[in-house]
Amino acid sequence: MRVLMLDDDEELGALMQPVLAKYGMELTLAFTPSQAFDMLGAEGFDVMLLDMMLPELDGMSVCRSIRSSGKSFAEIPIVALTARAELTDRIVALESGIDDFVAKPVEMRELVARIGAVVRRKRDAGNTSPAQAESQSATELHLSPGHMSAVYGPYAVNLTELELRILQCLKEAEGAIMSRVEILERIGHHTQSDPAMVDTIIYRIRQKFREQGLKFDFIKTLRGQGYCIKTEQAK
Repeated sequence: MRVLMLDDDEELGALMQPVLAKYGMELTLAFTPSQAFDMLGAEGFDVMLLDMMLPELDGMSVCRSIRSSGKSFAEIPIVALTARAELTDRIVALESGIDDFVAKPVEMRELVARIGAVVRRKRDAGNTSPAQAESQSATELHLSPGHMSAVYGPYAVNLTELELRILQCLKEAEGAIMSRVEILERIGHHTQSDPAMVDTIIYRIRQKFREQGLKFDFIKTLRGQGYCIKTEQAK
């Protein structure tokens, strides 16, 4: 597996290279955003590690530039390396397109596990077959993991990976209520995340559909219980 790391800490990268090599990961180092973009454009990488506290350009801005680049590497899985553990920082970073976090100082076994998880999720999303996509039509909500998008009736929106995973989770519940904790467990964030993160992400999903003209919320909130997606029968 080829891993690109953008971090201005040259010593950290040099220390990580032999450790990741034991897990079959080839770590390439970039120390500035411009170096990283050049490498992404010239070489194929499976995943990117991104320091969120870069001196020239913060990690969230780098992530947004990658996601909006329109290049072949625009959908590369990105794991943020950050010492900023506040919930608000994490939510904003997730909204910028970050796929997962590892706190600094880095615990290498956790890093390896999270790299493997984001690469598998991205690979599985890209392998969704037309038949599988068709099977997702129990309600009017149609999800397209390969294109990171959702369609509800005539309304279509682009999604971040986290937004897509939460919608997928609620859709698979087929109208059953899911608590915020259950949702976090289903999307693999049960150990570190605040349940309030689910509220924020669902708010963002609703806003995206409203901006497209949808006048009601197909994601139903049940106070003190959680969320569900309205089925045809429940309308």
